[in-house]
Amino acid sequence: MEAKDSKVPIYIAILVAVILIAAGGYFILGGPSKPTKVAPTSTPAPSTTVTETTTITPTPVNTSVVTAPATIKCELCHTDPQNYPPHVNGGKLCINCHGSQVHNIHIGPGTVGRDCQTCHGFPPTIPTVANGTGPGHYAVCENCHAPPPDSLKPSYGNLIVIHLSRGKYCTNCHGTDIGAIHAAALANLTKK
Repeated sequence: MEAKDSKVPIYIAILVAVILIAAGGYFILGGPSKPTKVAPTSTPAPSTTVTETTTITPTPVNTSVVTAPATIKCELCHTDPQNYPPHVNGGKLCINCHGSQVHNIHIGPGTVGRDCQTCHGFPPTIPTVANGTGPGHYAVCENCHAPPPDSLKPSYGNLIVIHLSRGKYCTNCHGTDIGAIHAAALANLTKK
């Protein structure tokens, strides 16, 4: 009988070589990792030797982070805002923030969705401002806006009632810059 050609295909030879190299590396590196026991260490006894120490002063790093201002608790100092004349007589201030176009606020998509009869009634009339002076006598807006669920009852222009009952805090109108909010009051204090 003739001996068969004993040549091994090259890819099998390469595979065997890779396996042998990997196995050798495995055993050279110590085989599977074993948990090691750490012997407890003792704290050295205090030394009476005096050693020289060097103090290193770190370079200052700017660690400031710009964040949104926290809600200001206005009621800590302003204990009776409902009695402050501009809040009580607030009807004349409505247009400063809301504009004079009441239809854009009340009728149509993106508004509270009132119909014409809510303000004009039937047969339709033009809403008017009551005669007189004082709260409730500045703008048509004061005819409504009492706290929910009575939103269509008169608010008499009381800005605190109108806004706080709808989740609009003081900072919605006054902002959060305490210096700017109190600038006039602070200027008056320095004149005295």
